[in-house]
Amino acid sequence: MLTLDQALNETRTGDLWLFRGRSGPDRAIQTLTNAPVNHVGMTVAIDDLPPLIWHAELGDKLVDLWTGTPHRGVQLNDLRQAVLQWADRYHQRCWLRQLTPYATREQENKLLRVIARMDGTAFPTTARLTGRWIRGRIPTINDWVRGIPLVDNKVRGQTRRRRADRAMS
Repeated sequence: MLTLDQALNETRTGDLWLFRGRSGPDRAIQTLTNAPVNHVGMTVAIDDLPPLIWHAELGDKLVDLWTGTPHRGVQLNDLRQAVLQWADRYHQRCWLRQLTPYATREQENKLLRVIARMDGTAFPTTARLTGRWIRGRIPTINDWVRGIPLVDNKVRGQTRRRRADRAMS
């Protein structure tokens, strides 16, 4: 088992930090996502900078190091501060999952471009997440007719024509 200091010294760009809690919201996230953890962040360890974590969070307690402001949503935070917040404030257990091979300089540069594009993206509201989750579980017309070849072919043909009409307009 690693101490936080050891983990911070060992982590490399691309490594995953996994968090798991026992509160009601933590269990709800685990249940709705069918995941054993309720929060995941990725290490960004570039040159002489202290290790950072890139993740999406509902809270705005930590300063986003990319924008210099605290905000909700996708953010780049000091890894030590983030882990301490998730462990102490949110009472989460934490694991470090190291990936091999290590990220190359080219991969780190691509990551920085993605961070520049995505940082600050708002976290979806609970209502929007719930709606997406429900829509993903409601059967579509294709689910109902898939076993009936004649109807299935007709529905697929109509869908193709509709898409072609949209593409032309």
